[in-house]
Parts: sequence; structure tokens; C-alpha cells
Amino acid sequence: MHNLGENLYFIICHKWKYLWAIFCSKFYSSKTSKTSKTSKTSKAVESLVYVAREKDKDWIFGAKVRRLSKFSGLNAKTHFHNKLRNLPEADGYFYIYQNYFCRCIRSTPSILRKRNVVMFTHPNWSDKYSKVHVVWCLNKADVIICLNSEIKSSLIKMGVKPNLLKVLHIGTSSTFFYDHDRSNGAVGFCSSFHVRKNPDLILDIVKNLPDRAFYLIGRNWELYENFEDLVRLPNFTYYNNVPYETYPELYSKIDVFVSPSLLEGGPVPVLEAMMSNCVPVVSKTGFCTDLINHGENGFLFDVDATYLDVIPLIEKAYTLKTNIRKTVLPYTWENCSKTIDGYFLNS
Repeated sequence: MHNLGENLYFIICHKWKYLWAIFCSKFYSSKTSKTSKTSKTSKAVESLVYVAREKDKDWIFGAKVRRLSKFSGLNAKTHFHNKLRNLPEADGYFYIYQNYFCRCIRSTPSILRKRNVVMFTHPNWSDKYSKVHVVWCLNKADVIICLNSEIKSSLIKMGVKPNLLKVLHIGTSSTFFYDHDRSNGAVGFCSSFHVRKNPDLILDIVKNLPDRAFYLIGRNWELYENFEDLVRLPNFTYYNNVPYETYPELYSKIDVFVSPSLLEGGPVPVLEAMMSNCVPVVSKTGFCTDLINHGENGFLFDVDATYLDVIPLIEKAYTLKTNIRKTVLPYTWENCSKTIDGYFLNS
């Protein structure tokens, strides 16, 4: 009765979009039925598909699925599709972003017969993907990867089943990103533009530290209302939508990496920068508090900090002698992929 009420509420909220998926879920959503004669048994999980959109190919989501699938031991391949339809046949599916799983339930309800592992990057509610909507879909998954323990706690409060949740700090490459000797290199930022990336703080930092060079690696920053003020600053360089293959060289020119985000799951660029031996100066969000010991391998500041709080930490970062790379060497794509394989094999 509880499941019926939940489904009726979902129908009322989201109308026609999930009617077919809800109907199918009556047959697919039972964990006991999925582990009997179907491909849910661990022995049958021999092929995986890592799912992302076509537009992700040249950005971080695309890089993630390519690298994770590369190191999988379960005959994994990637699938890029704009509409997230017509998924290739496989025993299991990995979704790099929670909304992709929601979309695939709608377009291909038969995936609910298979084993589904979903990465929840960060809350990003909208009319199309409301909290109720996403939580309903997540509870149809087999494993939900949380990039940090804070996300796990939040999802439990929202109604996601605790037994589905696993905390896994996403990996990066220890060969693609290489060590470099720090001296007096640039201060770096790396992200696409979103309000949650705290762009005003970035502008304030660059403006009030004129003797330091600043690099911003990203895309869509022309959407920032004060973008012209930012790009006019003589100590600022914007690397707009550059290929991911150029990131290691850019990180080798950065000695201090700043991430002032208000909300994150990772952010992955922090891990990439640390693997490149950049000193992180980052807000207390995402996995930053899990990876960084303040004053030892980086510096942390509150999400409501101002440039007056952050600039002194940037200057301290230039005096830090720690080899930052050594502190994150376990966080590789290889280790992460092996852990994800385990989520598919262990029901």
C-alpha cells in the first residue's frame, strides 16, 4: 500500500511522463525478483555500459566515463547519446549523473531488470527534476554513489533508502596528471560557470591580488554578469573550453588552486590539481574536508568567506612545502573503477 501511494503521488506530481515506467516498475522493482532468475545475479553481470550525453564527450563527465570504463574488469563500454535513449544491451549500467538515470527510466524502463549504479554528484533540483522526482528514481537503483559523506546524510533525510548509498571519492589519473615543482606559479580556478561556483568571490580575489597571475580553466563564463570586469583585469587569463588533454600542462603552471564553490559533490578539479602538486585553497564543501587537512596539504575556508579571508590563505599556500600529490595518490581511476565493479558484482 505504501508503494501504491508513493506511485500515485508521483503520478499526480509528474503526470504522464513516468506512467509507463511506473507500470513497468511494478514488475521490475522487487529486489527479490531481480535476484532470482534474472541478470541481477552476480555471476551474470559480465558487461557494463557507462552512460553520458553526447555533449559530455569533451567535458569532465565524458572524461570520467571513458576512464572508469577503461579500467573496469567487466567488459565495460561507454554510451554517449543526446536523448539518453536506445541504451546498448548490457547486464548493468552506470550513470555519471543522477538525472541521466531518471531520464533512462523514462525512455527505457527495461533497465530496471538490470543492475543500475548511479552517481549522485550534487543536489540540482528543477521543475523537470524535482527532489520528489529524483528521490523516487534513486530508490529504483541498486547502488547510489555519494561523492562525500555529507551528500549521503542529506539523501537519507530526503527519503533515499540508506542501504543503497555508498561513499566513494571519485578518482583521477596519476599518469595523465603529473608532478611539478612549485615556485611562483599562477593561482588557478577550474569549472564551468554556475552561480554555485561563487563567481563574485573569484572576481574579488583576482581584483585584490594584483601581483599574482590567475588562470581560469572552464567554459560558459561569458554568462557571468560581471564577466567583462573579470576579463579586463591584467592579471587574469581565461582558458575558454580548452580540450581536456591540455589540462595537465595548464596545472603544471599553477602552484595554488582555488575552489570557492558554495555547493559541490567533488569537485573533481581539486583532486586533479592536487595530483599535479598544486596547493588547494578551497571552500568546505564536497569532498574537500575529506581530502584536505588544513595547513598540512592545503587550506580550507567557510562557504561564506570573503576575499579578505581567502587571500591570506593563498599567500600561505605559496610557503607550504608539502608534496601535495603524494597525499592523493590512492585516488586513481583504477582504484575507483575496481570499487564500482564490486558494486555490480555484490548484490
